[in-house]
Amino acid sequence: MNSNLSMELGIYYYSAESFKRMMLLLFTLLFCFSYSAPTFKHPGVLVSKTQLDFIKSQVGSKSGPIYEAYQKAIVDKYSSKTYKIQGPPADGIIDCGSYSNPDIGCSAADSDSAAAYLQALLWYITGDKTYANNSINILNNYGRKLKGFTNSNTPLQAGWNCQKWPAAAEILKSSNSGWAAEDITIFTEMMYKVVLPHIYPGSGSNGNWEITMIDAMFGIAVFSDNSSLYDHASQFWKQRIPAYFYYHTDGDKPVKAPRGNPSWYNQDVYNSTVDGVCQETCRDFGHTAYGIAGATHAAETAWIQGDNLYQSEMARLGATLEFHAKYELAGSTSVPNYVCHGKVQLGAGPTFVVGYDQLHNRLGMNLPNTEKWITTHIDKLADAVDSHMMVYETMTHGLNAP
Repeated sequence: MNSNLSMELGIYYYSAESFKRMMLLLFTLLFCFSYSAPTFKHPGVLVSKTQLDFIKSQVGSKSGPIYEAYQKAIVDKYSSKTYKIQGPPADGIIDCGSYSNPDIGCSAADSDSAAAYLQALLWYITGDKTYANNSINILNNYGRKLKGFTNSNTPLQAGWNCQKWPAAAEILKSSNSGWAAEDITIFTEMMYKVVLPHIYPGSGSNGNWEITMIDAMFGIAVFSDNSSLYDHASQFWKQRIPAYFYYHTDGDKPVKAPRGNPSWYNQDVYNSTVDGVCQETCRDFGHTAYGIAGATHAAETAWIQGDNLYQSEMARLGATLEFHAKYELAGSTSVPNYVCHGKVQLGAGPTFVVGYDQLHNRLGMNLPNTEKWITTHIDKLADAVDSHMMVYETMTHGLNAP
């Protein structure tokens, strides 16, 4: 394949990739343009119509904690009615190296995608067309101008952006927002040509990478009514989740990763005392939180579509939330030697609410550490956004959201 055609399709190849990989990516493009008959619930990426209506009613009655989160959301920088789109770069290529160095359009795309989702939510809640127009303009801008990704963080960056774009797009498409059919088609084609080739094969890197990519694939699949892609994402979720979150029924070592052999960063005790420890826990709680958020967000989308991914790994996911919330609450000096040799780097970010809503509120699990962490920390944050993937989870999933 010549380089011009590669750029036109938005495909980025690692220098060590083989012809087989190139053919797999091409097959992915051909395969995914064969959409299945619409069988999905819409809106159905992270939030459903029932949830959106509940949020709207809670805001209308000024009921907390959803209303309190909403009050913070409407003054957030990502919800500004004069929000200025930051990307993509002039040549349409987002260049993201490790830890976003270089950062050519990476942070801009994170911010724009977070703004697109938050403003779509606020459009539904308030009926203010300015929010809808802002969100539409962001999606249209990337739909028309984004041509590709390059550098080592390509799969991760593509996944981060498409965790939020389809969530915004689902709300806009399902709510008489005024988003034109032609623009929807262009945006959808961009996700298939520019994003999907990088995330469809999965990743053998740290688990938060592949979980991010899985969540993004769920979003694209639901938005475009692609049941084949949805099944692919579901299969990857079922493979990766047991290999990322340890539970004592796995035995004296973690489940082997389905792709690659990522490090557990010197965690060497595996029994019921460490139920919920993750492949990246001993790296830091920040990257671990990306994995937790991606896993629960993907499962939430599947739940809206009638699938029981949550239930299939209920004990594992509940233990994960409790394990990490416990140390966030108690502090790093409380960590015993059998957890990361007694040293952890805390900082889980504004997540856990989506998983808690499902596991505790809907399925009845007792999760006291998680509840305390949410009420004493997450609900108190002035800006509950990590622009990679977490956007005001309390506003969307707080207080027994249906």
